Amino acid sequence: MRKAILASLLGCLLSALAALATPTPALAAWGNAWDGVAGAQLVSADYARLEQGDDTTDYAAISADGRYVAIQTRARNFFADDDPDPPGRFRAGGLFRFDLRTRALARIADGNVFDEADPEHPLVRLGAARPSISADGRFVALATAEPLVAADTNENLDVYVRDMTIPIGVAGAFDLVSARDGGDLPAQYGASPFPLPGSEPGADVSRGVAISADGQKVVFRTEAVSDLPASAAVDVPAGQVFVRDRAANTTTLITAERDSGTGAMTQVPAGGAIGAALSADGTTVAWTGGNAASQTPFLNGENPSPSFLYYLWRRVADGPSAPTRRITGIADPEDPICQVNDPFFDQGQLGPCFGPLTDQEGLRSGIFSQLPALSGDGDTVAFLTGAGPRPIPNTGPGLDLFVTEMTPGLTRKGATVELTRDPPTNDPAASPPLSSIAMAADGRHVAVTTVRTRFTLPALQLLGAPRAVPGVQELYVVDLEARTLERVAHSTVDGDIEGDVKEGPTISADGSRIAFTSFAGDLFFGDANQRADAFVATRGPDPDAQPSQGRLGAGGPAGTIQIDRGGPQIGVRARPRAGGKIELTVSVPAAGGVKAVAKAQAGSPRELRTLATAAGRAAGTTRSTVRLLLQPVARYRGELRQRQAIPGRVSVAYVASRGGRRASTSLRVVFRQELSSRQSQRRGRR
Repeated sequence: MRKAILASLLGCLLSALAALATPTPALAAWGNAWDGVAGAQLVSADYARLEQGDDTTDYAAISADGRYVAIQTRARNFFADDDPDPPGRFRAGGLFRFDLRTRALARIADGNVFDEADPEHPLVRLGAARPSISADGRFVALATAEPLVAADTNENLDVYVRDMTIPIGVAGAFDLVSARDGGDLPAQYGASPFPLPGSEPGADVSRGVAISADGQKVVFRTEAVSDLPASAAVDVPAGQVFVRDRAANTTTLITAERDSGTGAMTQVPAGGAIGAALSADGTTVAWTGGNAASQTPFLNGENPSPSFLYYLWRRVADGPSAPTRRITGIADPEDPICQVNDPFFDQGQLGPCFGPLTDQEGLRSGIFSQLPALSGDGDTVAFLTGAGPRPIPNTGPGLDLFVTEMTPGLTRKGATVELTRDPPTNDPAASPPLSSIAMAADGRHVAVTTVRTRFTLPALQLLGAPRAVPGVQELYVVDLEARTLERVAHSTVDGDIEGDVKEGPTISADGSRIAFTSFAGDLFFGDANQRADAFVATRGPDPDAQPSQGRLGAGGPAGTIQIDRGGPQIGVRARPRAGGKIELTVSVPAAGGVKAVAKAQAGSPRELRTLATAAGRAAGTTRSTVRLLLQPVARYRGELRQRQAIPGRVSVAYVASRGGRRASTSLRVVFRQELSSRQSQRRGRR
């Protein structure tokens, strides 16, 4: 399927007219799947206590099946009552797993530990960070300086996997991953020139992309001199990438040097890596790193500086002889027509040796904080670069999105597609860079974050209206097959969010759920901590798959929905009315009773409550309509005046007079309090 996607994208770039002639895909409804309203589901919360996190949540990693989210938080109110802080110390949060089905929160591992009596140097130990979660949510990879197994006696960061089916404190809950090849002996690390007790560098993982779908393989990087994978001395330089097979107890070097004479891969460590990603099936590693010329072929005339960063790729499943390959770049040694031993490679040339980019991917805009994103089988790669597509010499300096296919036989330029472009202007809507990406295992969906609101290339069609005023970092999802780009994060009233989405979203295997963190305070009702929180937005059913609910301008959703195709069919349309009311028009097939119940998050404490009800009857023997007027009950009218808008869901039930046949449906609505002119003037003066 991905080859077809790539061909489609290439065709789109070759013919903008063809892309514009493509029928407009329907707009999906992204929102809070728990209660069916706009916004997103809060996952950095303890619903058993009805407590939002009391401090910032930095990251959220969603499982491929879309059920679990591993969060990294500084919140201190998520620990159980029978799990106090150590005497004289306190834990600044840690890693927790949220169950989207039950809303249960479970501790994965403790975060940083501080000394309450030492305000100047309070850090005692770096705790768990950078979670990566398996497809079913059972296993979580993490890095921590806390010794979680008895054999770990150093103060360095090490990599572990937590098995969530085993309670903390029971043998087997944690498995040491940064261990020597062939066993479970922990790695040894060289002394740091700047020793910091409790935070010594060792081994680390890249958040969200470190563990395979089955939880058995983990990719990690060393940040200090070590004895990995099986050296007789602590002499292996830092910056190496390894893959640990937990079932086989093997640790395999990935960043290996290439023999420049024979072209064969060696077991000599090359280093230079700043982070790495693992495909869901555990077969493939992609990383960002230097020392590229010692790992993969370079052409005469290229700059082999070890400090330049490149995107590199290696198929681990093919064994120790598997070559390290470029994902993209200025040159294309994989083109069979290109002669590697040509006298000189000219950066400005056009011919078989040139690559898809006009410059190295790490120049112009640095990629030090970026990793390539992999499909589930590792064949498709998405990446960000500030280098423009050859032969265009002038594009803006911002990072843009490209996708490439690593299938053998394809050249780098033939397999690479540019999807966004930063024009060489200072346009605040079109020129901001893309800041982070994530790819779903299906290889079809890519999540991106950016302040950009206008996309100049015809490669992707923006669904829906762009943000009214640029300036806030938004979250988008790209559908490579449909060639669309769609905003994911919406406020509770289906408007623009008020705060940034942070970098580092993660996406479920089918692209239907995206986990992210955001400073926005209007993604759910009741956000009161003034900190970044973790959320999950769920993609609603395609309107093409069922009748669309449409929209009423800036008001709430409305539409016609027909259900229960084997029995009576009803249709419902909602329209806002003055005074915070909603009028329902219900189409029924024959005489019978109709009842509507509207529920929303309201009251104190804010919970799902019945906001309004209405009932009516149809007397005719043929299809007719019943009009119902929903008005919030008295005890919630003051709250509506205060909040101005309360989103909810209306359930409509029909019972036929003859035969008692039933039908039911539901739709999203927003109760709105319209201000009088005098109230508007008063609010304006404030």
